[in-house]
Amino acid sequence: MKHFSLTEWTDFVRGVVTGEQRASMQKHLDEDCSRCQKTVGMWTSIVTFAKHEATYEPPASALLVAKSYLAPFRLASLQTRVLQLAKCTFDSFASQVLAGVRGSEPVPQQMMYRCGNFFIDLRLEPKPATRSMALAGQVLDSGHPGAGLAGIPVSLLSREDTWLETTTNQLGEFHFSFPAAHHLRLLFGMQGAAWLVLLPDTEAAGVA
Repeated sequence: MKHFSLTEWTDFVRGVVTGEQRASMQKHLDEDCSRCQKTVGMWTSIVTFAKHEATYEPPASALLVAKSYLAPFRLASLQTRVLQLAKCTFDSFASQVLAGVRGSEPVPQQMMYRCGNFFIDLRLEPKPATRSMALAGQVLDSGHPGAGLAGIPVSLLSREDTWLETTTNQLGEFHFSFPAAHHLRLLFGMQGAAWLVLLPDTEAAGVA
């Protein structure tokens, strides 16, 4: 029994084979060739899925989140900088959860991020009385322990917008106060590069 090729069965399912060839292939299927019937079944499922995929529209909320993550790349490109994602090397909340000592009262969250030879020390603290968050940070150079990097532009991004902007002081320190929110990021403007820090969702801190 002659079997048709995978390409031929793909064209058969897509409806692009000639009438004579289609009749020959249909006859082959009608003769109960389980191998080719299985192939046709597989490609029929794929073609059906592809047709439905073309009409799929993602939720507006998902598109908004996706655009928010692309915003730092757009900002960095406008400043002709290479965007680098800083790696979180320490999170006090993760340590507390493992130790089983995290309580119900809002407590400051201490985090450390690294990007190359530089460290970003952050302290995120909820302010329940004002339903806001306080963020304090310091940019440090591992090659010069204890010395902060002054004059570094720091932007707090919320979704697609630049929410707040500041510059590190002589000790490399900076401060922000803002309402609790989702999808917050910090963008640091270094020479020829930009660092991106992904902040935890502050709406989970009990002040939203």
